[in-house]
Amino acid sequence: MKHMMAGAVVFLAAVGAPAWSSAIADDRELQAIFVKQACVPGSISQTDLSPVVTTYEVVCKGSGRVLTVVCVTSDCRLQSKPREDEER
Repeated sequence: MKHMMAGAVVFLAAVGAPAWSSAIADDRELQAIFVKQACVPGSISQTDLSPVVTTYEVVCKGSGRVLTVVCVTSDCRLQSKPREDEER
């Protein structure tokens, strides 16, 4: 059952966001994070920090949750939010 649900999330993510570039849609690491977080992306903002480092701000449909994902080449990681009491 979990595999069907995960597959459905990936399918909906791929079909539900036609504005994505093909590079984002084909990124397995990024898609895996969406599945793990049960997030169907509503919008994605991409920022290239260097030729190999890219950050994505992803707003999940329904919940409005915002995920920050950093990818170095093809290795993507979900970033935790800084604590409110942490100095910047």
